[in-house]
Amino acid sequence: MSDITIPGVNSKYGTDKLIEGLMDAERIPLRRLEDQKKTFSEQKKVWQEMKLTLTKFKDSSKALFGYQNPFQEHIAESSDEVVLTASAGRDANNEIINIKVNQIAGSDRFLSSSLTTDYRVPDGTYSFSIGEKEVSFRFRENRLQTFIQAVNKRSNGLLKARLINDTSDSVILILESTKTGSSNKIIFKDDSVDFGISTGLIKPVYSNERSIDLSDKGTLFSQSVLNQDLFQISENKLTIEPESKVKIPFSPSAELDKDFTLNYTVRIVNLDKETYVPPEKPPGPAIESSVKVNFEGITIDSAPSSVTLPEWNVPPPPVIKESLEVIFLNDNIPLPPLKNTTSEQQFSIPYSTTGKNISSIDIDNINTHRKIIINDINISNPNSREGYAAVNPADTARNVELEIDGIPVSRETNTIDDLITGVTLNINKESDQEVQIEVKPDKDSIKDGIISFVGYYNQVLQNIQILTSRDENVIGELEYLTPEEKTDAKANLGIFQGDMTFQQLKNRMQRIAMEAYTTSAGRDLSMLSQIGISTNSGGFGGGVNRAKLRGYLEINENTLDEALSGDIKPIKELFGRDTDGDLIIDSGSAYEMDRYINSYTQIGGLIATRLAGIDGQVTRTDSNILDMERKLDDKEMELRIKFGRMEGALKSMEQSSRAIENFSSNN
Repeated sequence: MSDITIPGVNSKYGTDKLIEGLMDAERIPLRRLEDQKKTFSEQKKVWQEMKLTLTKFKDSSKALFGYQNPFQEHIAESSDEVVLTASAGRDANNEIINIKVNQIAGSDRFLSSSLTTDYRVPDGTYSFSIGEKEVSFRFRENRLQTFIQAVNKRSNGLLKARLINDTSDSVILILESTKTGSSNKIIFKDDSVDFGISTGLIKPVYSNERSIDLSDKGTLFSQSVLNQDLFQISENKLTIEPESKVKIPFSPSAELDKDFTLNYTVRIVNLDKETYVPPEKPPGPAIESSVKVNFEGITIDSAPSSVTLPEWNVPPPPVIKESLEVIFLNDNIPLPPLKNTTSEQQFSIPYSTTGKNISSIDIDNINTHRKIIINDINISNPNSREGYAAVNPADTARNVELEIDGIPVSRETNTIDDLITGVTLNINKESDQEVQIEVKPDKDSIKDGIISFVGYYNQVLQNIQILTSRDENVIGELEYLTPEEKTDAKANLGIFQGDMTFQQLKNRMQRIAMEAYTTSAGRDLSMLSQIGISTNSGGFGGGVNRAKLRGYLEINENTLDEALSGDIKPIKELFGRDTDGDLIIDSGSAYEMDRYINSYTQIGGLIATRLAGIDGQVTRTDSNILDMERKLDDKEMELRIKFGRMEGALKSMEQSSRAIENFSSNN
């Protein structure tokens, strides 16, 4: 069986090797096409990577002048973060604000008496109101723990209740509101009132709250005479004119309990002060000229008249009186002085100042150029909850009370975002010392943006150097590359040598980086080198550094930090500026980089065109490879047929030769 051969399939003549050798020669054009396709694929990958790098560089450029540029970012630094912290947004202004925290906002938190662990809450409708919202639910008699669960579940986050074991067999109920502010007090309603009293959460309180109606001008005021029009009343607000006294009587006089406070609101209206012009010296009386007499042709003049005038003394200017201590209680008890601000000022005077009896509030406006407006005069019990008060308040609902640059401010929460433009305040603690909030540019964000810009610029230049040069020193100079990155760089070394596209890109980027730009600082700041960004920011030393000659940018951080410590505006304009006032950036290094790089990375741009061209070449090469493979298959089949016929002929000849030899031997 080993002697059997099939022509064209197996051969003892080694035709397979002969055919393979012949086909290797025929496949040389195919291998060239495949090498071309591989080159195209490598070039496409390089272009795609370059587009990605350019896109990152473009984005870092856009980030320095676009809407989200870091020059608009602000930070707010607090001189005492224990008392308050602050955060600033992009719309904040550079400023310094002094804030004094007189009181932080709080919420009602009541403690019950000590209750037995088996305390049962009776059937009923349990209702609570917190501000304008109300919580109400039905409850069937059950354990206190079950009631706690019902409160937490049904209150939609407005109330929280929990139990604390004060002894091994007793507990204390804690009921608290989740909302701060004096308007968010916990009010007990329906069966909650009896429950609150029985558990020691609340108790009935003496109520003598009252408000002063300022609308009755005839009966509410007695006046001290300085002029005819001492005051005006409008919308229940009393306006006291300059140099006027007004008495606001409490009739009958108010009897206060120790929990009560006197409350009122005051506003100052400043009047314009006229410029004083001293009078001129009076000329004195007018005296007629002397009389003349004619006698026999002789004219005789009478002696001139004269008047002795008193010595002229310039009268002193009108006295300007100013005082902020204008409000008194019961004629002679001074109340807290006003702040020198035109904003509304709210006062709550405790029992320790008012005493038990209030008969009147007296306003002695001795000011010559100020009006005093007072309103909302009332006596209240801040602990009262519609006739009830907490027995053991751990905290009470109250507003945060601040003074911002001397202006009193009140808010319901300790997080305030409507006082300072673009700034959110977080109040943590009361303090008798002012805390300084400084709002300033976020220089770290600006610096990071500039570093990113320079970093991507150098990455683009690095790729261009590698792709257009055969010198391996280009890679060796890049000490920051990892071994893997160096291997990839060597694979791409010189792949686009002689390609003018990359050379033009490099030259244009370098020109943009070196050009001068118009800023509000003029020549003092018009180039990147003036803020520490140049091709040799650290200076030469120890011989020539070839890496410095290839155009990479460097940052002198000391110079950059010094520049950022001054006016930020011209630095912002150096990267992007609106020169014609149309609110569109049209100048600056980052703007020019973005605009130029866009021609490479945009849809239909240079790189897209190159990639489309490479895809076309790959498609044509694939088609040629298919055609070539079909031709080679046909060629191989043709050779196998020819060699098969040849082997068949040789085999026939061998058989004929053996037949002749056998015939000769037999004969």
